[in-house]
Amino acid sequence: MKRFLILAIIALSMLVSANADYYVPEANMTINESYSLSEDIILPMNGIRINSSNVVLDGQNYQLMCNNSSCTGIYVYGPEGMIENITIKNLKLKNWSNGINIDWNVKNITIINCEFEDNEYFLRSYAAEQYFYLNIIHENQSVMSNSPLASPKLVYNYGGNEYTYRLGNYYVGYTGTETDDEGVYNLVYNREESSVRAFDIYPLIKTPENYEILKVLYPESDSEDGVVVADIFALANYPENYVIKETPVTTPSSSHSSSGRSYDSDISDEIESKVIKNFVSSASVIYGNEIDQQYAEELREKIQNANGYKISGNAVIVGGPNANGFAKEYNDQFEMPISNDYPGENKGIIQVLKVQDNTGKIVQSYTIVYIAGSDRLGTQAALEYFKTLDELPEGPIMVEWTENGHKVVE
Repeated sequence: MKRFLILAIIALSMLVSANADYYVPEANMTINESYSLSEDIILPMNGIRINSSNVVLDGQNYQLMCNNSSCTGIYVYGPEGMIENITIKNLKLKNWSNGINIDWNVKNITIINCEFEDNEYFLRSYAAEQYFYLNIIHENQSVMSNSPLASPKLVYNYGGNEYTYRLGNYYVGYTGTETDDEGVYNLVYNREESSVRAFDIYPLIKTPENYEILKVLYPESDSEDGVVVADIFALANYPENYVIKETPVTTPSSSHSSSGRSYDSDISDEIESKVIKNFVSSASVIYGNEIDQQYAEELREKIQNANGYKISGNAVIVGGPNANGFAKEYNDQFEMPISNDYPGENKGIIQVLKVQDNTGKIVQSYTIVYIAGSDRLGTQAALEYFKTLDELPEGPIMVEWTENGHKVVE
């Protein structure tokens, strides 16, 4: 029988003893380099945070468990911008509110050979480039994912035969009606019990140990900017079941294109960066009055009035606190609160704030982007410059509207 310890995770090298058999946790474990578990871990708090690129977390078939079911097992996000090339493997996550939570500024993350049991959400992911496959998912767990729960194209051995195909995950208790020779059900597994979208395009017929991976065939890079162009992409609406072919065939949707983009089709073409497009796609764009509504529509077609809005995910606030009630609620939490006098005539500010929503059973972390000025032209200046950004800024950016257009204030 495996020995369970409650670990105090202050740093990777420090354990604080409470008595001869147990340890009391005082903080999260944050890792910025590859790390392997050496025993089962039980925690009454959040588990492991990954905040750097090129990290492999190998559970070595140990368990990461929570004993109060109100925290997150693994949280992946880059505090200083985009992080990439993350792998989480060989780990069982049990009894968390969120087994794995992946923020929007993560790309090229692989989750493989993990097992999820008794979590409220086994996965909550905003990652655009994500590969989630050969995992075991127990019953009565929800999921939210902007990307399909599937692998890149693989060369693998199943039942003594070699195939080149894609694989999904094994769902305990799920039995499809038709099967393919490649070892998957030929119907999309739709997680309808969750209130948000998530699909497994290639659900496994048998448990993962029956599939031997021989080679992983990742999509090629975009020659223009080196970004991986995924050939599996986010599904914005519940599709009808379809037969799996060599290349997935989906019900046509306004959110899809042959380019494999991961952002919604109503995002403005004037936004230059894929990172910014992906974030705006994941967010509610909030306006307060008719003028700000026109500015908000320059980011995306689908926008929302601030009247009565309560945060439920990432958000972009367009316009200041006088007209926008949602902006007023959070204005003082930003580094540079907006008023009629600050930042001044024809000036606006772009700011980013991380907030936690503690109103529900699950504590959620969201990102709010605040685009506002002391007047109409100030907001316009900040909005125009926001469209040109490569990624969300680390600190506030002040922009002024001049006769020649927007100009950053140094």
